[in-house]
Amino acid sequence: MTSWNYLLLVAGLTAAGWLITREIRRPKKDRLIGRIIATVIAVAGIVLAGWPLYVTREGTAPKQVVQSDAPAIGIVACDWARSLTAGSEWTVQGAYHNRTNKPVTLRLAGFDTTLDSVVIAPQQDSSFSLKAWPLHQGRAVYRITAMGGRDTLEQQPLPLEVKPATPLAVLFLAQSPDFDNRFLADWLVQQGNAVAMRTLAAKNKYLLRFSNFPEQSLDVLTPALLAKFDVVIAQSGAVDKNTRARLEEAGIGLVLKADSAGTQPRPLSLRLRSGQRLPALSTDPGQALPAGNSQLPLVTDSLHRAYVTVTLAGSGKLVRTHLLNTYSWQLEGQSVAYGQYWSAILEAAARKKAAAEKVLFSPAIARVYQPLDIQLETTATPALQAGGITLPLAQHPWLPYRYTGTWWPVKPGWQQIVTGTGTTWKYIFQEDDWKNLPVMEQPTVAPASREITLVRLSPVWWLLPLFFALIFLWWEKKM
Repeated sequence: MTSWNYLLLVAGLTAAGWLITREIRRPKKDRLIGRIIATVIAVAGIVLAGWPLYVTREGTAPKQVVQSDAPAIGIVACDWARSLTAGSEWTVQGAYHNRTNKPVTLRLAGFDTTLDSVVIAPQQDSSFSLKAWPLHQGRAVYRITAMGGRDTLEQQPLPLEVKPATPLAVLFLAQSPDFDNRFLADWLVQQGNAVAMRTLAAKNKYLLRFSNFPEQSLDVLTPALLAKFDVVIAQSGAVDKNTRARLEEAGIGLVLKADSAGTQPRPLSLRLRSGQRLPALSTDPGQALPAGNSQLPLVTDSLHRAYVTVTLAGSGKLVRTHLLNTYSWQLEGQSVAYGQYWSAILEAAARKKAAAEKVLFSPAIARVYQPLDIQLETTATPALQAGGITLPLAQHPWLPYRYTGTWWPVKPGWQQIVTGTGTTWKYIFQEDDWKNLPVMEQPTVAPASREITLVRLSPVWWLLPLFFALIFLWWEKKM
């Protein structure tokens, strides 16, 4: 029921109770039962006249554009992230119906390079998952291609916008000089992040380092000081209980490093939670962390032993790691893997910042000459332009920060969506792109099929008993 239905119901019950009480208290008790019944009918008639009630009605459905005998072949479902943070993994998933007697190869390609592929067996309906690590920044259009031998069976565009990572403010707390901290701090600065480092040199004496961050005292970690950072990377003994409680309360992530790397390290094959393989790293299997329940593994070995885990800690996240020599990847020239590893760790730990504005689109695959609904959520003055056209906005009746507008795009490709505080990009597809996807969304019925629709009952049906009940009450009062 809607809010209007609830309001009518409460008002009707209240009025009926009050009127029935007055009838009972009347000195004249003649025809009391009839007066009560007439009162209930009158109130019910008023309520039902304003309450939308529907009945089913059967009719002939109009002729459908999609033919019922058209087989669903090729890529019949596909989804992918339209935007991505630099350094993150990109996954394209979907389903393919292979009705041929030959295997079909699905290829994910971009910039004239095949990034991933999968083979669909003959006469099989199979799901697929393709992965890549985009190295560019900005907007691009990748392609997914179905190949039957040397023949191209299908090719579809996959637009993707890679956004630069939001700069983080990172605080290092160390009890002794640490190669891993130094290499990580250098990498963070190269990525445009702010770094402050405090390393214990002697009792109550610290070595300080600041990069892209104003120099200041780090002796006392007050709540005001910690609030300037998004994540803290610390050795176990370098952060006390009070500091951890302040981090949890403020929602600031904590990456807690083990005190030692173990005594029996050996090269282990590691992988991220996303499935991305990492180069071998000298690690002691005895340093594996417990996983399960609230402990989510982020990095595991081939035996699924966890060496990095994440868990909720108050309003923030706690990441525990026993990998203390990741700088060796940098020394070995494995800078891409190094960036992938630390990007995943910091993304899991860092404090999440609420976006000042949100823009949503429906449908996800927008085509030229077809309506595109745009939803804007903002606390600022609402303004929306799409393709250079200022759109009229309708405010949500109960959510004052939500507005909607409709746009009819006339040009394919990347189109700019301008709001009052920023710019968003939306890719508009050609009319012939992704033809198979609507087949999964629309019913394939025969032209002469029967259709069941909902029709609202006319309020006149409730006004008639209301009219007769009011006549009875008027007549009875005159008797």
